[in-house]
Amino acid sequence: MPSVEALLAHLEDEATPLSIPRLYWLSDLNDEELEQVARTWLKLSTARRRTIMSHLVDISEENTELDFGRLFRMALSDPDPEVRALAIDGLWYEDQDLQLMRRFFELFEKDPSSEVRARAAIGLGRYLFNACIMERIPLSAARPAIEALRQAFYNPQEPLEVRRRALEALGNTLEPDLSLMIARAYEDPDERMRMSAVFAMGRTGEERWAPCVMEALRSPSLAMRYEAAVAAGEIGIREAVPLLARLIEEGDTEIQEAAIWALGEIGGPRAREILEELAEGEDEDLAALAEEALEELNLMEEAETFLPLLEMDLKSDAAEAEAWQTFWEEEEKGQEEGEGDDEEKPPSRR
Repeated sequence: MPSVEALLAHLEDEATPLSIPRLYWLSDLNDEELEQVARTWLKLSTARRRTIMSHLVDISEENTELDFGRLFRMALSDPDPEVRALAIDGLWYEDQDLQLMRRFFELFEKDPSSEVRARAAIGLGRYLFNACIMERIPLSAARPAIEALRQAFYNPQEPLEVRRRALEALGNTLEPDLSLMIARAYEDPDERMRMSAVFAMGRTGEERWAPCVMEALRSPSLAMRYEAAVAAGEIGIREAVPLLARLIEEGDTEIQEAAIWALGEIGGPRAREILEELAEGEDEDLAALAEEALEELNLMEEAETFLPLLEMDLKSDAAEAEAWQTFWEEEEKGQEEGEGDDEEKPPSRR
């Protein structure tokens, strides 16, 4: 592997086109290497830094074995807002590092760029999901961010992009006024805010939003139909299956991908039939997506079969434990009173 010095020399030589394969060398930097990169980083032009960061974000999404996290974290302090925004995008996989959550929170509250603040809200959303839904991090640690996002959403002086991304992040919470925020956003005259409302509807997973999502699936806007397709899958709207099938036929690649994914999440005989037809079709890309969706559907159906049995087992275990507890309490009481019965048997599991 070439030295970091050779890589940095290449990055500094802006007369030479950037070599994408060489950027792979920026993965898993140790302390000394990171320090070397940091010393050179601001010597590069803003355009060069933006190009490097954009490529690194793409590479990290395509190859999860590579880790540019240390460089992305360094770039959160870059003087250029576009570089800072890209750095947040590059840290898309981070959702439990509380130190980084606090950094995102700081950027959301204090960064002078509305674009950086909007991206920071998206980053915070992943932490809110882990705090409020998955309970992987303490809710108390996320509470300041939740309050800041709520205030931003309700503040009409905030830029639209910040407000809508704040709502999307809050869709991962259980805030009591979340439904009010979503309904308010869905009535907004700006379509971008309405799209964020549909995004948040999906995040809640609540069936109450099914009529709105169904309406959004019929929108003339491609972007809105994309968000609605994802939301339909997250909520599990069976009535949306025919509309999702129609979206696949329309041919927009991103919407096709969202609709196929949604069919795998919704399930049911008709969704399975559509996915099987796609999996056997001539379009290799759609076939691959359909295969993945079918795998998810099969796992979901297996879980639906297994979970009731598991619940029965747990109830049986609980009943047995309670019976044993009662038996030993009575046994102990009988011994204390001198009334123990040698013929008494413990309860049996049925």
